[in-house]
Parts: sequence; C-alpha cells; structure tokens
Amino acid sequence: MRLLHTADWHLGRTTYGEPRAPDHDVVLDEVIAIARAERPDLIVHSGDVFDAVRPAYPDLHRGVGALQELAAVAPVVVLCGNHDSPALFRLMGRLLADRLPLRFVDPDAAGVLAFPAGDGTVRVGALPFVHANRTISAWEDPGSWHRRYTDRLRDLLGGMGAALRDGADPDRDVLVLAAHLHTGGARFSGSERPVHVTDTYAADARDLPPVAYAAFGHIHRPQPVPGRVAGRYAGAILPMDFGEAGERKEVVLVDVAPGRAARITPVPLSGGRPLVRLEGTLEQLRLEAAGVKQALALVTVHSDDRIPDLSERVRDLLPDAVVLEVAEHAASRRLTVIEGEAAAAAEAGVVETFRDYLREEGTRGAAADRVLATFATLLAAVEQEEPATFPEERLLPGGDAP
Repeated sequence: MRLLHTADWHLGRTTYGEPRAPDHDVVLDEVIAIARAERPDLIVHSGDVFDAVRPAYPDLHRGVGALQELAAVAPVVVLCGNHDSPALFRLMGRLLADRLPLRFVDPDAAGVLAFPAGDGTVRVGALPFVHANRTISAWEDPGSWHRRYTDRLRDLLGGMGAALRDGADPDRDVLVLAAHLHTGGARFSGSERPVHVTDTYAADARDLPPVAYAAFGHIHRPQPVPGRVAGRYAGAILPMDFGEAGERKEVVLVDVAPGRAARITPVPLSGGRPLVRLEGTLEQLRLEAAGVKQALALVTVHSDDRIPDLSERVRDLLPDAVVLEVAEHAASRRLTVIEGEAAAAAEAGVVETFRDYLREEGTRGAAADRVLATFATLLAAVEQEEPATFPEERLLPGGDAP
C-alpha cells in the first residue's frame, strides 16, 4: 500500500505583504504531478489548507481545484487545521463528498476512516486540530475540559488508538494516525501561529498510539515525528517566512504492508520563489546580484553615509527579484562603542541610555553624534530650567551669523 502525505498549504499567505499565490500555483502543480506519477492508494492532507478561516475566493478556488485534482488520483483525507474553518470544511464536505472520494474532517467528524487498498484496508485515525475550548465528541466528555490540554490529548489519542485497533485484522489492515498536532520535541520554523505551538498546546510523544505511520501537520519544518512512532511532519509546501529560507520542503511517500515497517521517502519540492537575504555594501551586493534571479529578497546595505535613492538602486541591481525591504546601516547614523578611559568618563543616566539606543538603532536622517548632542542640550536645559540654545540658531533669520 502506498500513501502520499502533504500538509500546511496555507493558501492566501503573504510574506512582507507579497502574495504567495504565484508560488502556490507552481508548487501545487508539482504536488499533483508527483501524485499522478506515484499512483498512491491514499492521499492524506494533515491540515491548514488555507491561511485564514475566511479564505478569499481565488484561494478557495485554488485549494478546492487542487484537492479535486488529487482526488482524481486516489481518495483524499483532509484534516481541519488551526488556520482552517470547521464550518467551511463541513460545507465543502457536503458539496463535494458525493462526487469525489474527498473526505473533509472537521472536529465533529474526528474518528476512524477505512479505505480499501490492495488486498487489505488502510484504517486512518483522523484527528483534526483540537482547540483548548472544545471537545471531540467521539471520545471526550465535556467534564474533562478543566483538565490540562496535554491530559485531554492523552485521552483522545488513547481513544483513537483503541478505535483503530477495534476490529482490525493485523494480517490485512494497516493503521495510520493522521493529526494536526504539536508534539513536544518538534522543531519549529518560526512561522507557525505562536499561541498554538506552546507547551500549553503540546501532546506528549509517549501518548501516540502504535501505528504503521503517523501523518502529521501543523509544524512547518519537515521532520520525523518525535518519539518511537514512525511518521513525519510533512511541513509547509513553501517557505512561509525568512525563518524557513533555504529549508527543503517536501511531500512524503509511504510504502507500508501489514506487519512490516513503513518505508518513508521524503520527496523534495522545488516550486516557488526562494526567500533570500542579502547584506553588504552596494559594491558587494552588485557582485552577489548576478546569482539572484526570481526571488523574494530582504536587503541590508552598509555604507559610510546615507545613500540617496537607495531602494531604487537596489531594485536596479535585482531586476528579476521582488525586493520586499531595503534597510540601510549608515556608519554616520550610529555611534561607535566608547571604550577605555572614555567609557569611564561617559555620561550616566538618561543620556547614556539614549547613547546605547543610538548604538543599536541608529537614526533615520541626521548624524547620530549631532542627535545625541541635541538631546543632551535639551536635557540639560530642562534640568537647569533654562531655555535651550543651539549654535544653529545663529543661522536663522534674526540670528547673529556674519
């Protein structure tokens, strides 16, 4: 029996305001092509089809179209992730399930699904994302709500494991756990929704039931599922943010037979524009730019002083890339660290705190030393309850400049 495992499409995602729809179109075609070439018996999508609970119509069209293409290859199970809408999943299930082998699993539909494959059956324990403020009616009593989330998940996973084993033929059936779940010990990419990947929302890997394969979603970095159960987080199909720059994305092929260990094969995905960070002087960037084609780029430019029209000059260096942000680090706009005897004599208190700020953050326009001097003059005037005076006042009309 062969499974194809994917997850975390996040259709509708933007990165620094740049829509990722063109990248999704390319990589979804790649996923569909892999499915057609490998001919799996079952396809599992482990949640977060969309990036928002109310996806825009183009993203809804894109997601449904891709799932329909996959369902033309093999039955598809789609879990509701924490970014997905249970109400939308119920609606899509009513509209599509009668025409295609496409099962949308929202929290109310969690349970065991059975699919014939070869001479046996693939039994899938489907566990969508479980919010802390709701129960899964199949195995959980509302009275358990007061318990820790990890304890509730222990009950849910135990109930799921028992339901998978109930009536299963070990000589003919393969058990699979499909879940949108954060398991303690998983490594994050940083683009996951922070509130849902804390220890509060973590399952204990020791509570996972014994299955032939665990098809997990929710964590964007592809990796094995922590613990002793054979399985993987398929990860996001695109780098969602720059914490994932350079990360290899994938879908997972799983060959499994009753009584045998699963053969798990990650299949790399190459579609979509890469995320690139560039940093250096303009001359250094000019040398690097030749190797940057279609990409989404963050650029940091180091210079002695402020460079006019910097953003336009950077974009001219990278004509094929989308430059998301240009940051300038001009030496004249940052204070250097004072060391030795000068440090011992440095001002204490508010002025020194502001000096530290200018060392770290710099200024947007004027030279940092002038900004610090102006601040110190104003502060001294306030402390002495006298008007502040500046040398530049002599240059104003009515001043005493020669």
